[in-house]
Amino acid sequence: MFNAASSILVAGFLGSGLLVGAATITLRSDGTQPGILIIDHGVNVGGFPTFEVSLVSGDTSVFEMTYSETRSLLDKYMGDGPIPLAASLDTYRVNRYNITQNTTYTNRLIQGGQRYQKLNLSTAGELTLNHVGVTSTISNTPVTDLPGSFQCSDDQLNQIWQVGARTIQQTEILAGTTPEFYQISDQGLFAESQAPQPYTSDTAPGLMQYQLDFSVKPMVSGFGYTVLSDTLASGIYIFVNLANSSISAHPGSTEKGSPSLSSAILNPVPALNQWHKVSTAVNMTQIAIRINDQSVLAFTQTSAFAGSFGLGASFGQAAYYQNVTLKTFAGQEIYNSSLTQKSVLDDFLAGTNPLSVSVDGARRDRIAYAGDLDIALGPTFASTFGSEYINGSINLLGAAQLIPGFFVPNSKIQQKSRTTIIQANQTGLIGYSFSLVTAMADYYLMTGDVEFANRWSPPIVKMLDWANSQRTPTGLFNISDPTMGGDWNYYDPAQSGAVAKFNNLYAYTLQQATPILEAAKINTQVYSDRLVALKTAINANLWNPTLQAYQLSNSVKDIVAQDANAFAVLASIPSGNFTTSTVLSTMSKELFVPAGALPFSNASVARGFTESISPYASGYHLRAAFAAQDATSAKYLLSTMWASMASPSNTNYTGCFWETLSITGGPGLGDTTSFCHAWGSAPTGELSRHVLGIQAISPGFSQWAIAPQTLGLNWATGAHPTPHGPLNVSWAFDAQGRLSMNVTSPKGTNGTVNLPSPMKTSNASVVVNGKVVSGSSFTVVGGQAFNLTQGSLSFVSTP
Repeated sequence: MFNAASSILVAGFLGSGLLVGAATITLRSDGTQPGILIIDHGVNVGGFPTFEVSLVSGDTSVFEMTYSETRSLLDKYMGDGPIPLAASLDTYRVNRYNITQNTTYTNRLIQGGQRYQKLNLSTAGELTLNHVGVTSTISNTPVTDLPGSFQCSDDQLNQIWQVGARTIQQTEILAGTTPEFYQISDQGLFAESQAPQPYTSDTAPGLMQYQLDFSVKPMVSGFGYTVLSDTLASGIYIFVNLANSSISAHPGSTEKGSPSLSSAILNPVPALNQWHKVSTAVNMTQIAIRINDQSVLAFTQTSAFAGSFGLGASFGQAAYYQNVTLKTFAGQEIYNSSLTQKSVLDDFLAGTNPLSVSVDGARRDRIAYAGDLDIALGPTFASTFGSEYINGSINLLGAAQLIPGFFVPNSKIQQKSRTTIIQANQTGLIGYSFSLVTAMADYYLMTGDVEFANRWSPPIVKMLDWANSQRTPTGLFNISDPTMGGDWNYYDPAQSGAVAKFNNLYAYTLQQATPILEAAKINTQVYSDRLVALKTAINANLWNPTLQAYQLSNSVKDIVAQDANAFAVLASIPSGNFTTSTVLSTMSKELFVPAGALPFSNASVARGFTESISPYASGYHLRAAFAAQDATSAKYLLSTMWASMASPSNTNYTGCFWETLSITGGPGLGDTTSFCHAWGSAPTGELSRHVLGIQAISPGFSQWAIAPQTLGLNWATGAHPTPHGPLNVSWAFDAQGRLSMNVTSPKGTNGTVNLPSPMKTSNASVVVNGKVVSGSSFTVVGGQAFNLTQGSLSFVSTP
């Protein structure tokens, strides 16, 4: 038994996916001094919080659990929440229970990612609990048992690979595992401590003038709803607090931490457990609310100008909703529902997830994003081999194509894959449309799935043709609408004009798309010609000889962007007297800081950019460094930012990689930072691809190559899954610097094994399968043994 006043308990693991804090915990409170226990799971876990009550004594009406990825935020009442962006998990990071009997409690909604749980009994009583923890909804397969593996002579790199793999596990969501957000019955839609989720349609985000009517039966404390809500549930939140007879309006999706735009006292106060009619007139900035035909609040605001509506309840509130109608001021119906049928869940994207998906973060946002997917794909295939998760996200995002040819940048996981094009002509985060194409191309390279290639090549062609239509006489891709020029760094100024990031990424996309288009029997010559012309235009207009790098854009000439220049390297854009080495050297000088690499050089601060460190942008930097065999840059990136996040000694360690870091290596976005974010997992793929050296040459690994980059290591060993079976590689140098190498490959494939680079000695003869050979590259038939030694050395087994 563990008795707690204010203590920390390190959690263990009990099979069947149940992560537990202790066999038995006792909490006591005198009503003044709460009984508090903090459970430290050691790493992020996610799923349904659960506990068994075996003893109840006194007043146990206020027992709470608070959740957080970091210890510091556990001291805030709301932990590291609320998280209102989607219906894929619980909104609030506090769960409150009125304990009255011995029974097992299991939450209905998921707490998506937390290392810590705080148990707090604040009323005068005593509780004895068993099996307190989280029933996992994600894979608990030990990283060492995954299909892919990596080990080497540097424990820091081993830790980095494993943390990346675990990040992937935490962000893979199996189909049908997300519980229905709202409870639907003949009483209507029931919301309890849940942020309103917006009604969804192609036209809903653009709604500016409408009349919203619904019936509501508040059961506990009051209710809340949003108008002018964007797709991520942020709009104008109307908070009806019957406990203090008030109504107020707030920007966002909850009143928590949000200033009041307007407020009023309710008189009379709507009664609990009775139905009331609520009417809201929305005319862009002007909002007027009536309850039971009485005007209760009218105000003008400038926080939101267009969007949908959503129904919910603030923390501690509960309410039923029925009979919602949404109409234009002319009386034309936009939406109508009794809210008593489960089909209504689809209208608010609040049901379960129909597809297995790869999402951005375990805790936040728990949404499929194209940019995150592009990074996560390589680590996924190198570790979990979760092709169904990648394919599921592609099915969501790829089907969300707009009339011009670009895509939406994200999709909530409750969305069904669309069958029709979106009747709109504007998107945000235009770079993510290119990233989705490269993710499609890489998926085909990893799987060789020709049916996949046939399915997605037409949307790819439409996207690439649209991009070509946006080129100016200079030959550059141009963004004329700044609203499309946002990017992963949504908090920084959006860019327009001829932006180096988008042009270089466009070139990289043209390069990567060739195999998937050829598989679909599409003539790729036109795209090859466009690529040549685009590279020429980029070098003529965006190369800055003073910077010795590609400038941010045609109008911002003093900033070096990390991802823009990484894509230049990956697309082999540099030519003439400036090379990929020139670019990477400049990136080192302009971007490297003690905690990692800046996404933008120091000159960006004067233009309003945030000083931070981005695992996302650094993922492409790392890929470019390996592509150019720049071991110095690769090792620096790995040994600073990624090593810090992967170290259990880091104060904010979660066993996963983070979303953003500060310039000193702390959380980069303050309390909202995600500490388990798939876009941080790049090293897991790159270490397998370049240190083990395992690379697909033809789609589906029918042809492969082994080309290790040693990074000064003494040995490395591991496996990369393929559709044909695993590819296993081991290489090692002995004390004299002589190499031994062993490759096991699947039948039905063939490949080439290259000597690692750099070699430690070239003075010893090379022996392959018992025969002395010459050269540095060797052809291998899949399924046949490949054993290489230098001199008389027998193969050296690695630890």
